[in-house]
Amino acid sequence: MIAIGNQFGGPEQRGSLVHSMLNKAMNVAADVRDASYNDGTEAWINPIFILPGSVSKPEFEGYKLGHFSREQKGLVVMIAVPQPVANGEDIAGFVGMSLREAVRLAAAYFAERGISFSTLKAEKIILAIEAALE
Repeated sequence: MIAIGNQFGGPEQRGSLVHSMLNKAMNVAADVRDASYNDGTEAWINPIFILPGSVSKPEFEGYKLGHFSREQKGLVVMIAVPQPVANGEDIAGFVGMSLREAVRLAAAYFAERGISFSTLKAEKIILAIEAALE
């Protein structure tokens, strides 16, 4: 399962193309995933797209694993958005690729701990997001 978050580095991103596309991805994920995704039955991920802006920028490149909730079995995967994507370049492609990499990283994390995680359900959500962003 996937529950997407966004962290914008400045007010200039409000209403931008990247803002609207990431919000669309977030809404599609919410519509497609099981309503009880975070009840602790199986693992899920919270990829957070971190965009550079006038106030702040990601302090890393690529991906970074964040907080893991044992109770809810949720893992944060932070995704640093490159400046060209924040400026509107191939946003849809970046979102799909990044979500798949987040799923891959999370699946390895969960496997090491013997926690069940459905990459099939995650892929279903990613496919729905990609279709919505076309």
